[in-house]
Amino acid sequence: MTKIFNRAELEKRDRVTGLTPDVMLSDNSSERLCYVEMCVSHPCTPEKIESGIPILEFKIDSVDDIQIILGGSYSMDDWYLRAYNFHPKPKVMSSCSDVVSMDCVEMSLWSLSDSGRLNERVIPLREVDLAENSQINVWPKSVAQSELRSKLGRFLSHVDPDENFPNCLMCKHSSGWEYGYLECQSKGKRIAYTEARTCASYEKEI
Repeated sequence: MTKIFNRAELEKRDRVTGLTPDVMLSDNSSERLCYVEMCVSHPCTPEKIESGIPILEFKIDSVDDIQIILGGSYSMDDWYLRAYNFHPKPKVMSSCSDVVSMDCVEMSLWSLSDSGRLNERVIPLREVDLAENSQINVWPKSVAQSELRSKLGRFLSHVDPDENFPNCLMCKHSSGWEYGYLECQSKGKRIAYTEARTCASYEKEI
């Protein structure tokens, strides 16, 4: 609390609310306030709670409880502490909260050979070299075939921007993708993706 407030006053009347907390925390550079209440026999009144001012109420049943409070380390989960009118920001996890083995996640690593053929190598996630690969050419093996076609199209645009190797994946007459084969609307049949190299109907989709 000392990172937020720089002043603590005992039984100081709040001129705005007219209330007198056991301890009032405030900050010289802002209008922020916090009430600290010691609950020996009477808990916070509804009037204080409904004021909207953040309140920390410590339950004291014995001398030992006072020693705990003097320790200066508290948690919202402590049985002796109740907090009112606090609205903390949602907690954002900076890491995965579950245990996942990277050996269980299969990744497809794609490359284009010197002859223009698409090559897929399936490897565990832990073996993906992020210094040499990115989402442009690596994605989970489990992606749907419809999504795979889109990903392969972006990959080809990146690795072969000059279209040195025409590919049916990039043709406006093709649809679908299944293990290297597509449906050609121009020819009315299923074809291999490499047929674009000798196809007079090849026309890149804009």
